[in-house]
Amino acid sequence: MPTVVDTVKISEPQLNPIFTQHFVYPFINNVDTSLIVKLMNKNVPMLLDTGAHVSVLPKRMLLEVFGLPVEGQAIRQVKVFGGQEILLDGPLNLNVIICGLHIVHPFYFVDAEIPILGGYDLLRAAHIVIDTKSAQAWSEHPDVANHSSFFR
Repeated sequence: MPTVVDTVKISEPQLNPIFTQHFVYPFINNVDTSLIVKLMNKNVPMLLDTGAHVSVLPKRMLLEVFGLPVEGQAIRQVKVFGGQEILLDGPLNLNVIICGLHIVHPFYFVDAEIPILGGYDLLRAAHIVIDTKSAQAWSEHPDVANHSSFFR
């Protein structure tokens, strides 16, 4: 005679993956971590520098490219690689779009021929992920997923 067997359903944990999508931005070349950003509504190359604590512009660029005054700014003394101390002017809060994220970020400036440096302060504020193997970067900032300024 057949018997009735009670079956117990064991609930399995539910997988609820979080869907993420990133706009990926390629580096300009395979030599360094430079990419094109929009700074004060102008497309410019920026070197992403994880060793720089702050973001820095060459002083001549402020006047020639962006038309901003360079006089009357505060001065900050910093140590560069190798221990040498230099003086930076600023900061100036500038509009930047990096990896699809639009933010206002402080930039220092120096009277030297250097590339625009996106320092660790900017990389952290914009939640930038650098993928050296594929030579690209993207932002994991929540504002990129919610309302990307990429399309503005």
